[in-house]
Amino acid sequence: MIYDGLDAIGLYRGLTRGLDVLIDWLGKNDPADLPIGITEIDGKRVYANVMNTSTKHEKDARFETHRKYMDVQIDLEGAECFKTTPGAVVPAGDFDEATDKGYCHAAEGNDDLLEGCLAGGRFVVFMIGEPHMPNLVTPGAEPGAIKKICFKVAGDQFWDEV
Repeated sequence: MIYDGLDAIGLYRGLTRGLDVLIDWLGKNDPADLPIGITEIDGKRVYANVMNTSTKHEKDARFETHRKYMDVQIDLEGAECFKTTPGAVVPAGDFDEATDKGYCHAAEGNDDLLEGCLAGGRFVVFMIGEPHMPNLVTPGAEPGAIKKICFKVAGDQFWDEV
C-alpha cells in the first residue's frame, strides 16, 4: 500500500509502467472533471472508474483482492476510511477472473490491520494481491454518500495482455 497526498504522487514515479502513465495523466488533467463511469486513460491498461457510492460499517464489509490491476483510489466528495492487511486471509467465495475481483476475510488470529482515510487530497494505492477494504465509514459518522475514483492500473507483468 502507498498512502499519501495527491500532490506527492510524483514521488512514486518509476515503480510501475502503469503508475507512471497515471502520474503523467494527473499532471495534465483534473480528475474531478471525469464523468461518472469508465474513462480509458491508456486503453484497458490504465482507466478510471468514477462512481457514486456510500460508506459502510466494517461489519458489513469484506476485503477484496485483484490479480491483474492495482487500485489507485481518491475521494472527490465525502470521505471514507479503508483497511488493508499484510497478514493471512481466507477466501470468501471464488475469484472472478472477468472482473479481476475476489473477496476474503482476515484469517483467525490475524489482527495485523493497517488503516487510513481518504479525502482532503489523499490517495491510496492497493497493490496487486493486497487485500483491501474500501468505503468504510469515518470514525464517529454514519454511512453516507461519497463520490470517488478508482483508477485501475495493470501490473507490468500484464501490460501486453490487457
